[in-house]
Amino acid sequence: MPTDRVGVGAIILSAVVGLSLLGIAERTLLDGRPIGTTESAAAGKGARHPKGHATASPGAARHPRQRPGASDAPAAPARPDTRALTAQVRKATLAERGAAARQAYGAAPTRPPVVAASRTSDDGTWVFGTTAIPVPASSDADPEIAFFAARWTGRSWRVGLSGGTAFGTLLGAMPATVMSAAEARVLRRYGALSAEQAATAVNGTRGGTALMLPWKTGTSWTMLTAAPGSAQRPLSALAFAGGDGRVLASGAGRLYRFCGDGSGSALLMVVHAGGVATTYDRVSAATRLREGSVVGRGDPLGRTGTAGACGGAPAARAEVRFDLRRGAGSVPLDGAVIGGWTFSERAKPLLGYAERGALQVLPGGLLANLGAVPAADTPPSSPSSPPPGDEPGGAGPAGDPSPAATQNRSPSGANTQQ
Repeated sequence: MPTDRVGVGAIILSAVVGLSLLGIAERTLLDGRPIGTTESAAAGKGARHPKGHATASPGAARHPRQRPGASDAPAAPARPDTRALTAQVRKATLAERGAAARQAYGAAPTRPPVVAASRTSDDGTWVFGTTAIPVPASSDADPEIAFFAARWTGRSWRVGLSGGTAFGTLLGAMPATVMSAAEARVLRRYGALSAEQAATAVNGTRGGTALMLPWKTGTSWTMLTAAPGSAQRPLSALAFAGGDGRVLASGAGRLYRFCGDGSGSALLMVVHAGGVATTYDRVSAATRLREGSVVGRGDPLGRTGTAGACGGAPAARAEVRFDLRRGAGSVPLDGAVIGGWTFSERAKPLLGYAERGALQVLPGGLLANLGAVPAADTPPSSPSSPPPGDEPGGAGPAGDPSPAATQNRSPSGANTQQ
Protein backbone atom coordinates (compact mmCIF):
# COMPACT_ATOMS: atom_id res chain seq x y z
CA MET A 1 0.00 0.00 0.00
CA PRO A 2 2.75 2.60 0.81
CA THR A 3 4.46 1.65 -2.40
CA ASP A 4 1.25 2.18 -4.35
CA ARG A 5 0.78 5.61 -2.76
CA VAL A 6 4.28 6.67 -3.82
CA GLY A 7 3.66 5.47 -7.39
CA VAL A 8 0.35 7.30 -7.68
CA GLY A 9 1.88 10.49 -6.26
CA ALA A 10 4.74 10.34 -8.73
CA ILE A 11 2.33 9.92 -11.61
CA ILE A 12 0.24 12.92 -10.49
CA LEU A 13 3.35 15.08 -10.01
CA SER A 14 4.66 14.13 -13.44
CA ALA A 15 1.31 15.03 -15.03
CA VAL A 16 1.18 18.44 -13.31
CA VAL A 17 4.78 19.25 -14.32
CA GLY A 18 4.12 18.14 -17.90
CA LEU A 19 0.99 20.24 -18.20
CA SER A 20 2.81 23.27 -16.80
CA LEU A 21 5.65 22.87 -19.30
CA LEU A 22 3.14 22.49 -22.12
CA GLY A 23 1.37 25.70 -21.02
CA ILE A 24 4.65 27.63 -20.93
CA ALA A 25 5.58 26.44 -24.42
CA GLU A 26 2.16 27.38 -25.77
CA ARG A 27 2.34 30.87 -24.17
CA THR A 28 5.81 31.37 -25.61
CA LEU A 29 4.66 30.51 -29.12
CA LEU A 30 1.63 32.81 -28.86
CA ASP A 31 3.82 35.72 -27.71
CA GLY A 32 6.12 35.25 -30.67
CA ARG A 33 9.30 34.49 -28.63
CA PRO A 34 11.64 31.64 -29.35
CA ILE A 35 10.88 28.67 -27.18
CA GLY A 36 13.30 28.55 -24.26
CA THR A 37 13.29 32.26 -23.34
CA THR A 38 12.02 33.29 -19.94
CA GLU A 39 10.02 36.21 -18.64
CA SER A 40 11.06 38.39 -15.75
CA ALA A 41 9.31 37.61 -12.54
CA ALA A 42 9.16 41.27 -11.67
CA ALA A 43 6.09 43.03 -13.09
CA GLY A 44 6.80 45.80 -15.56
CA LYS A 45 10.44 44.73 -16.22
CA GLY A 46 11.42 43.21 -19.50
CA ALA A 47 13.40 39.98 -19.68
CA ARG A 48 16.64 39.86 -21.58
CA HIS A 49 16.82 38.22 -24.96
CA PRO A 50 19.65 35.70 -25.31
CA LYS A 51 21.47 38.15 -27.58
CA GLY A 52 21.04 41.03 -25.14
CA HIS A 53 17.85 42.59 -26.55
CA ALA A 54 15.06 43.46 -24.16
CA THR A 55 11.79 41.61 -24.57
CA ALA A 56 8.36 43.05 -23.84
CA SER A 57 6.79 42.42 -20.50
CA PRO A 58 3.51 40.46 -20.39
CA GLY A 59 0.55 42.52 -21.66
CA ALA A 60 2.76 45.35 -22.99
CA ALA A 61 1.41 47.08 -26.13
CA ARG A 62 3.28 46.38 -29.33
CA HIS A 63 3.91 49.30 -31.76
CA PRO A 64 5.15 49.10 -35.35
CA ARG A 65 8.66 50.37 -35.87
CA GLN A 66 8.63 54.03 -37.03
CA ARG A 67 11.19 55.94 -38.94
CA PRO A 68 12.95 58.77 -37.07
CA GLY A 69 10.68 61.83 -37.00
CA ALA A 70 7.66 59.96 -38.39
CA SER A 71 5.67 60.43 -35.18
CA ASP A 72 5.89 64.22 -35.55
CA ALA A 73 4.49 64.31 -39.14
CA PRO A 74 0.88 65.65 -39.44
CA ALA A 75 -1.82 63.28 -40.64
CA ALA A 76 -2.65 63.55 -44.34
CA PRO A 77 -5.93 65.50 -44.90
CA ALA A 78 -8.95 63.64 -46.22
CA ARG A 79 -9.61 63.92 -49.94
CA PRO A 80 -12.56 66.13 -51.07
CA ASP A 81 -15.77 64.13 -51.04
CA THR A 82 -17.87 65.05 -54.10
CA ARG A 83 -20.84 62.95 -52.98
CA ALA A 84 -20.91 64.78 -49.67
CA LEU A 85 -20.82 68.09 -51.57
CA THR A 86 -23.83 67.15 -53.71
CA ALA A 87 -25.79 66.11 -50.64
CA GLN A 88 -24.87 69.32 -48.80
CA VAL A 89 -25.83 71.56 -51.74
CA ARG A 90 -29.17 69.76 -52.06
CA LYS A 91 -29.82 70.23 -48.36
CA ALA A 92 -28.96 73.93 -48.52
CA THR A 93 -31.12 74.41 -51.64
CA LEU A 94 -34.20 72.92 -49.98
CA ALA A 95 -33.55 74.84 -46.77
CA GLU A 96 -33.17 78.21 -48.50
CA ARG A 97 -35.43 77.82 -51.56
CA GLY A 98 -37.81 75.00 -50.66
CA ALA A 99 -40.53 77.22 -49.19
CA ALA A 100 -40.52 79.51 -52.25
CA ALA A 101 -40.66 76.47 -54.54
CA ARG A 102 -43.66 74.98 -52.74
CA GLN A 103 -45.50 78.28 -52.95
CA ALA A 104 -44.73 78.78 -56.66
CA TYR A 105 -45.28 75.15 -57.67
CA GLY A 106 -48.49 74.75 -55.68
CA ALA A 107 -47.11 71.45 -54.35
CA ALA A 108 -44.05 70.01 -52.66
CA PRO A 109 -41.14 69.17 -55.01
CA THR A 110 -41.22 65.55 -56.10
CA ARG A 111 -37.54 65.21 -57.04
CA PRO A 112 -34.28 66.23 -55.34
CA PRO A 113 -32.51 69.39 -56.56
CA VAL A 114 -30.44 69.07 -59.73
CA VAL A 115 -26.84 69.93 -58.79
CA ALA A 116 -24.19 70.50 -61.47
CA ALA A 117 -20.55 71.42 -60.82
CA SER A 118 -19.56 73.81 -63.61
CA ARG A 119 -15.96 74.32 -62.53
CA THR A 120 -13.56 72.59 -60.13
CA SER A 121 -10.00 73.44 -59.12
CA ASP A 122 -7.21 71.03 -60.05
CA ASP A 123 -6.95 69.75 -56.48
CA GLY A 124 -10.74 69.47 -56.15
CA THR A 125 -10.97 71.80 -53.16
CA TRP A 126 -12.89 74.62 -54.91
CA VAL A 127 -16.16 74.11 -56.81
CA PHE A 128 -18.60 76.47 -58.55
CA GLY A 129 -21.89 75.32 -60.02
CA THR A 130 -25.68 75.51 -60.25
CA THR A 131 -28.61 74.00 -58.41
CA ALA A 132 -32.32 73.87 -59.27
CA ILE A 133 -35.45 72.45 -57.67
CA PRO A 134 -37.32 70.55 -60.43
CA VAL A 135 -40.88 71.65 -61.18
CA PRO A 136 -43.60 68.97 -60.80
CA ALA A 137 -45.26 67.87 -64.04
CA SER A 138 -48.55 69.35 -62.86
CA SER A 139 -47.15 72.88 -62.47
CA ASP A 140 -46.50 75.64 -65.00
CA ALA A 141 -44.26 77.69 -62.67
CA ASP A 142 -40.70 78.81 -63.29
CA PRO A 143 -38.13 76.75 -61.36
CA GLU A 144 -36.29 77.89 -58.23
CA ILE A 145 -32.61 78.11 -59.20
CA ALA A 146 -29.37 79.31 -57.61
CA PHE A 147 -25.60 79.34 -58.02
CA PHE A 148 -23.39 77.74 -55.38
CA ALA A 149 -19.74 78.13 -54.39
CA ALA A 150 -17.95 75.59 -52.20
CA ARG A 151 -14.57 75.12 -50.53
CA TRP A 152 -13.14 71.95 -48.99
CA THR A 153 -11.63 72.76 -45.57
CA GLY A 154 -9.80 69.46 -45.18
CA ARG A 155 -12.58 67.81 -43.21
CA SER A 156 -15.84 69.18 -44.64
CA TRP A 157 -17.33 71.48 -47.28
CA ARG A 158 -18.20 75.12 -46.76
CA VAL A 159 -21.09 75.95 -49.13
CA GLY A 160 -22.78 79.23 -50.05
CA LEU A 161 -25.81 79.81 -52.31
CA SER A 162 -26.38 83.01 -54.29
CA GLY A 163 -28.37 85.42 -52.19
CA GLY A 164 -26.43 84.56 -49.02
CA THR A 165 -23.34 86.20 -47.52
CA ALA A 166 -21.25 83.02 -47.67
CA PHE A 167 -21.60 82.98 -51.48
CA GLY A 168 -19.92 86.38 -51.88
CA THR A 169 -17.19 85.52 -49.36
CA LEU A 170 -16.31 82.29 -51.14
CA LEU A 171 -16.28 83.96 -54.57
CA GLY A 172 -13.95 86.63 -53.22
CA ALA A 173 -11.42 83.96 -52.20
CA MET A 174 -11.86 81.64 -55.19
CA PRO A 175 -8.61 81.02 -57.13
CA ALA A 176 -8.18 82.78 -60.47
CA THR A 177 -7.64 79.38 -62.08
CA VAL A 178 -11.30 78.61 -61.32
CA MET A 179 -12.89 82.04 -61.85
CA SER A 180 -11.51 85.37 -63.00
CA ALA A 181 -11.80 88.42 -60.75
CA ALA A 182 -14.04 90.16 -63.30
CA GLU A 183 -16.52 87.28 -63.40
CA ALA A 184 -16.48 86.96 -59.61
CA ARG A 185 -17.36 90.67 -59.27
CA VAL A 186 -20.40 90.31 -61.52
CA LEU A 187 -21.66 87.23 -59.68
CA ARG A 188 -21.07 88.80 -56.28
CA ARG A 189 -23.11 91.81 -57.39
CA TYR A 190 -25.85 89.47 -58.61
CA GLY A 191 -25.81 87.56 -55.33
CA ALA A 192 -26.01 90.67 -53.16
CA LEU A 193 -28.52 92.69 -55.22
CA SER A 194 -31.47 93.89 -53.12
CA ALA A 195 -35.07 93.99 -54.33
CA GLU A 196 -34.97 97.79 -54.50
CA GLN A 197 -31.72 97.83 -56.48
CA ALA A 198 -33.09 95.26 -58.92
CA ALA A 199 -36.28 97.25 -59.48
CA THR A 200 -34.27 100.41 -60.14
CA ALA A 201 -32.02 98.55 -62.59
CA VAL A 202 -34.93 97.58 -64.85
CA ASN A 203 -37.46 100.40 -64.50
CA GLY A 204 -36.05 102.43 -67.38
CA THR A 205 -34.33 105.15 -65.36
CA ARG A 206 -30.91 106.51 -66.23
CA GLY A 207 -28.07 104.19 -65.27
CA GLY A 208 -30.23 101.07 -65.37
CA THR A 209 -29.83 97.93 -67.47
CA ALA A 210 -31.12 98.59 -70.99
CA LEU A 211 -32.76 95.38 -72.19
CA MET A 212 -34.45 94.41 -75.42
CA LEU A 213 -37.00 91.65 -75.90
CA PRO A 214 -35.44 88.23 -76.61
CA TRP A 215 -35.88 88.16 -80.37
CA LYS A 216 -34.87 90.13 -83.46
CA THR A 217 -35.38 93.88 -83.23
CA GLY A 218 -38.16 95.28 -85.40
CA THR A 219 -40.20 92.06 -85.51
CA SER A 220 -43.24 91.06 -83.47
CA TRP A 221 -44.01 87.97 -81.40
CA THR A 222 -47.09 86.93 -79.44
CA MET A 223 -47.02 87.76 -75.71
CA LEU A 224 -48.27 85.09 -73.30
CA THR A 225 -48.78 85.35 -69.52
CA ALA A 226 -49.99 83.11 -66.73
CA ALA A 227 -53.52 81.82 -67.22
CA PRO A 228 -56.19 84.02 -65.54
CA GLY A 229 -57.43 81.09 -63.48
CA SER A 230 -54.04 80.16 -62.07
CA ALA A 231 -52.80 81.08 -58.61
CA GLN A 232 -49.80 82.89 -60.09
CA ARG A 233 -49.50 86.58 -60.75
CA PRO A 234 -50.05 87.30 -64.46
CA LEU A 235 -46.46 88.35 -65.21
CA SER A 236 -44.88 85.60 -63.11
CA ALA A 237 -45.02 83.38 -66.21
CA LEU A 238 -44.17 85.62 -69.16
CA ALA A 239 -43.52 83.90 -72.47
CA PHE A 240 -43.17 84.82 -76.13
CA ALA A 241 -43.86 82.79 -79.27
CA GLY A 242 -43.72 83.22 -83.02
CA GLY A 243 -41.36 84.84 -85.50
CA ASP A 244 -38.41 82.79 -86.69
CA GLY A 245 -38.10 81.03 -83.31
CA ARG A 246 -34.56 82.31 -82.69
CA VAL A 247 -33.98 83.31 -79.06
CA LEU A 248 -31.51 86.19 -78.57
CA ALA A 249 -29.81 87.66 -75.50
CA SER A 250 -31.68 90.70 -74.17
CA GLY A 251 -28.45 92.37 -73.09
CA ALA A 252 -24.72 91.90 -72.72
CA GLY A 253 -23.50 89.74 -69.84
CA ARG A 254 -22.15 86.36 -68.80
CA LEU A 255 -23.91 83.15 -69.82
CA TYR A 256 -24.83 80.19 -67.56
CA ARG A 257 -27.09 77.15 -67.90
CA PHE A 258 -29.27 75.17 -65.49
CA CYS A 259 -30.70 71.65 -65.75
CA GLY A 260 -28.97 70.98 -69.09
CA ASP A 261 -29.40 67.33 -70.06
CA GLY A 262 -26.80 67.26 -72.82
CA SER A 263 -29.47 67.15 -75.55
CA GLY A 264 -29.26 70.88 -76.23
CA SER A 265 -32.25 71.81 -74.05
CA ALA A 266 -31.54 74.09 -71.10
CA LEU A 267 -32.60 76.99 -68.97
CA LEU A 268 -30.14 79.79 -69.80
CA MET A 269 -29.25 82.80 -67.70
CA VAL A 270 -27.38 85.96 -68.69
CA VAL A 271 -26.06 87.93 -65.71
CA HIS A 272 -25.71 91.58 -66.69
CA ALA A 273 -23.11 94.05 -65.42
CA GLY A 274 -25.55 95.78 -63.05
CA GLY A 275 -26.24 92.52 -61.22
CA VAL A 276 -29.71 91.76 -62.57
CA ALA A 277 -30.10 88.66 -64.76
CA THR A 278 -32.44 87.54 -67.54
CA THR A 279 -33.47 83.89 -67.86
CA TYR A 280 -34.65 81.97 -70.93
CA ASP A 281 -36.41 78.63 -70.41
CA ARG A 282 -37.80 76.05 -72.89
CA VAL A 283 -34.80 76.80 -75.10
CA SER A 284 -33.96 74.02 -77.55
CA ALA A 285 -30.71 73.72 -79.51
CA ALA A 286 -29.12 75.83 -76.78
CA THR A 287 -25.76 77.44 -77.45
CA ARG A 288 -22.74 75.39 -76.41
CA LEU A 289 -20.71 78.37 -75.20
CA ARG A 290 -18.69 77.66 -72.08
CA GLU A 291 -20.12 78.62 -68.69
CA GLY A 292 -19.30 82.23 -67.88
CA SER A 293 -18.70 83.24 -71.50
CA VAL A 294 -19.43 86.85 -72.39
CA VAL A 295 -22.34 87.39 -74.79
CA GLY A 296 -23.56 90.61 -76.37
CA ARG A 297 -27.03 92.00 -76.79
CA GLY A 298 -28.70 90.13 -79.65
CA ASP A 299 -26.33 87.14 -79.60
CA PRO A 300 -28.12 83.83 -80.39
CA LEU A 301 -28.93 81.57 -77.45
CA GLY A 302 -31.01 78.86 -79.13
CA ARG A 303 -34.53 78.31 -80.40
CA THR A 304 -37.99 78.20 -78.84
CA GLY A 305 -39.21 74.86 -77.49
CA THR A 306 -42.04 73.26 -75.53
CA ALA A 307 -40.33 71.45 -72.63
CA GLY A 308 -39.00 73.14 -69.52
CA ALA A 309 -35.41 72.15 -68.80
CA CYS A 310 -36.13 71.78 -65.08
CA GLY A 311 -39.48 70.03 -65.49
CA GLY A 312 -43.02 71.35 -65.38
CA ALA A 313 -45.97 71.07 -67.70
CA PRO A 314 -45.05 71.32 -71.41
CA ALA A 315 -46.21 74.29 -73.48
CA ALA A 316 -48.88 73.92 -76.15
CA ARG A 317 -46.52 75.42 -78.74
CA ALA A 318 -42.89 76.45 -79.03
CA GLU A 319 -42.08 79.47 -76.87
CA VAL A 320 -39.40 81.04 -74.70
CA ARG A 321 -40.15 81.63 -71.02
CA PHE A 322 -38.66 84.94 -69.93
CA ASP A 323 -37.90 86.15 -66.42
CA LEU A 324 -35.79 88.60 -64.41
CA ARG A 325 -33.69 87.39 -61.48
CA ARG A 326 -31.40 88.45 -58.69
CA GLY A 327 -29.41 86.22 -56.34
CA ALA A 328 -32.21 85.78 -53.83
CA GLY A 329 -34.95 84.98 -56.39
CA SER A 330 -37.17 86.44 -59.07
CA VAL A 331 -37.49 90.16 -59.82
CA PRO A 332 -41.10 91.31 -60.43
CA LEU A 333 -41.76 92.24 -64.06
CA ASP A 334 -44.39 94.75 -62.98
CA GLY A 335 -42.84 98.12 -63.82
CA ALA A 336 -39.92 96.72 -65.85
CA VAL A 337 -39.04 98.43 -69.14
CA ILE A 338 -37.93 95.92 -71.78
CA GLY A 339 -37.73 96.40 -75.52
CA GLY A 340 -39.32 99.84 -75.30
CA TRP A 341 -42.38 98.59 -73.43
CA THR A 342 -43.38 98.90 -69.77
CA PHE A 343 -44.84 95.70 -68.34
CA SER A 344 -47.63 96.18 -65.81
CA GLU A 345 -50.23 94.30 -63.81
CA ARG A 346 -53.68 95.38 -62.72
CA ALA A 347 -56.04 93.86 -60.22
CA LYS A 348 -59.54 94.26 -61.72
CA PRO A 349 -59.60 92.20 -63.78
CA LEU A 350 -56.34 90.50 -62.77
CA LEU A 351 -54.19 90.77 -65.85
CA GLY A 352 -50.70 91.53 -67.15
CA TYR A 353 -50.03 93.69 -70.18
CA ALA A 354 -47.41 95.81 -71.95
CA GLU A 355 -47.86 99.50 -72.66
CA ARG A 356 -46.08 102.27 -74.50
CA GLY A 357 -47.76 105.63 -74.30
CA ALA A 358 -51.39 105.13 -75.34
CA LEU A 359 -50.69 101.64 -76.72
CA GLN A 360 -51.54 98.56 -74.69
CA VAL A 361 -50.88 94.94 -75.64
CA LEU A 362 -52.78 92.28 -73.72
CA PRO A 363 -51.98 88.54 -73.53
CA GLY A 364 -52.30 86.97 -76.95
CA GLY A 365 -51.45 90.20 -78.74
CA LEU A 366 -48.46 90.91 -80.96
CA LEU A 367 -45.59 92.82 -79.38
CA ALA A 368 -42.93 94.58 -81.45
CA ASN A 369 -39.34 94.48 -80.19
CA LEU A 370 -38.07 98.07 -80.23
CA GLY A 371 -34.59 97.17 -79.00
CA ALA A 372 -32.86 98.71 -75.99
CA VAL A 373 -34.68 102.06 -76.07
CA PRO A 374 -32.99 104.79 -73.98
CA ALA A 375 -34.70 105.92 -70.80
CA ALA A 376 -37.14 108.82 -71.13
CA ASP A 377 -34.93 111.11 -69.03
CA THR A 378 -31.77 110.38 -71.06
CA PRO A 379 -30.70 113.28 -73.33
CA PRO A 380 -31.11 112.60 -77.07
CA SER A 381 -28.13 111.09 -78.84
CA SER A 382 -25.94 113.41 -80.90
CA PRO A 383 -26.03 113.00 -84.70
CA SER A 384 -22.69 111.20 -84.55
CA SER A 385 -23.97 108.64 -82.04
CA PRO A 386 -25.37 105.33 -83.31
CA PRO A 387 -29.14 104.93 -82.99
CA PRO A 388 -30.50 102.69 -80.23
CA GLY A 389 -29.97 99.03 -81.05
CA ASP A 390 -26.87 99.61 -83.21
CA GLU A 391 -24.38 99.18 -80.38
CA PRO A 392 -21.84 96.31 -80.71
CA GLY A 393 -23.52 92.96 -80.32
CA GLY A 394 -26.96 94.43 -81.03
CA ALA A 395 -29.66 92.97 -83.19
CA GLY A 396 -30.16 95.87 -85.54
CA PRO A 397 -31.72 99.33 -85.34
CA ALA A 398 -34.76 99.92 -83.23
CA GLY A 399 -37.90 101.42 -84.70
CA ASP A 400 -41.50 102.17 -83.91
CA PRO A 401 -43.92 99.27 -84.14
CA SER A 402 -45.44 98.77 -87.55
CA PRO A 403 -49.22 99.19 -87.92
CA ALA A 404 -49.71 95.46 -88.38
CA ALA A 405 -47.40 94.53 -85.55
CA THR A 406 -48.84 96.26 -82.51
CA GLN A 407 -52.43 96.32 -81.29
CA ASN A 408 -53.89 98.98 -79.04
CA ARG A 409 -56.39 97.30 -76.74
CA SER A 410 -58.80 99.06 -74.47
CA PRO A 411 -59.40 97.75 -70.95
CA SER A 412 -62.57 96.05 -72.18
CA GLY A 413 -60.55 93.98 -74.62
CA ALA A 414 -61.61 95.63 -77.89
CA ASN A 415 -58.82 95.92 -80.43
CA THR A 416 -58.08 98.92 -82.62
CA GLN A 417 -55.29 98.95 -85.18
CA GLN A 418 -52.79 101.78 -85.00
